[in-house]
Amino acid sequence: MSARTSPLSGKSALITGAAKRLGRATALALAGEGANVVVHYNRSANAAETAAEEIRAAGAAAWTLQADLSDPREVDSLMPRAIEAAGQIDILINNASIFQAGSIIEVTIEEIADNVQVHALAPLTLCRALARQGLDGHILN
Repeated sequence: MSARTSPLSGKSALITGAAKRLGRATALALAGEGANVVVHYNRSANAAETAAEEIRAAGAAAWTLQADLSDPREVDSLMPRAIEAAGQIDILINNASIFQAGSIIEVTIEEIADNVQVHALAPLTLCRALARQGLDGHILN
């Protein structure tokens, strides 16, 4: 199916952690189907901009937005900023993850709290924000 006839053509997606690895591959795949992509990143600004450039080269629109998903205030601002950049968001892909080295013996309560925030609370907050648009959006966690 070409991007012109794809059901994703003209839709906009917010993908967390889209600068690298699986998030980047997903962003490029959606762009190949005609979707516009908001590339979220935390610390990978250069990689996010490179991904956005590749998305634009594929003929889709792309924006980069930074947010630390371990900070609830930054999570709260991410969807409104994505909507401001791209218009309505039709697709939310909660892909971002944190990788902390260490063993169960070494893990701190703060690290556990960060994991819960990034892997559970941030996605929930973003899902709710997508639903508040009142659209028939699609979510992949």
